[in-house]
Amino acid sequence: MVSLKLDVCDSRLEMLRPQLVLKDLTQDLPQVRYSRRSPLAHVENTFLAAAAVSAAGYFLLSAGASLAHSVQQNYAAQPLPQTVVIAKTIKRGDTLASLALRYGDPNTYLLRREDQIARANRLSGTTPLLPGQHLQIPVTNPKVIAQIVRDSHRPLVASR
Repeated sequence: MVSLKLDVCDSRLEMLRPQLVLKDLTQDLPQVRYSRRSPLAHVENTFLAAAAVSAAGYFLLSAGASLAHSVQQNYAAQPLPQTVVIAKTIKRGDTLASLALRYGDPNTYLLRREDQIARANRLSGTTPLLPGQHLQIPVTNPKVIAQIVRDSHRPLVASR
């Protein structure tokens, strides 16, 4: 695109018929000489571009990490309760030991798990379990608690 300047023609003719003359202004610009760039300037520009890319990458990574951290905090899994009490109807062959093995914490001694179930139901160690009997079983096994929570689809109230 050429820059143009608007000039009025001869002043004598102006009264008769005004005319406009367009003049090219690019001829009045000083001539600029461009020199060839040195190899050092090319290296400098490469380093500047690399620094800009690394700064942008750092910004994107830190923003992504911050976003991931906030999402993790907002949607973190609710901690599982330490103990959940479930109702269990005794079937033929169920014993305090089998219930303790299934529902008790595997890191706790088996007799202690049996005693916990017996105390929760006010049973003595010699009381036999009868089919159809209803017991309240304190579940302390983390895997079983997770399965109960997953199957129930609702939060459970912890009991201690």
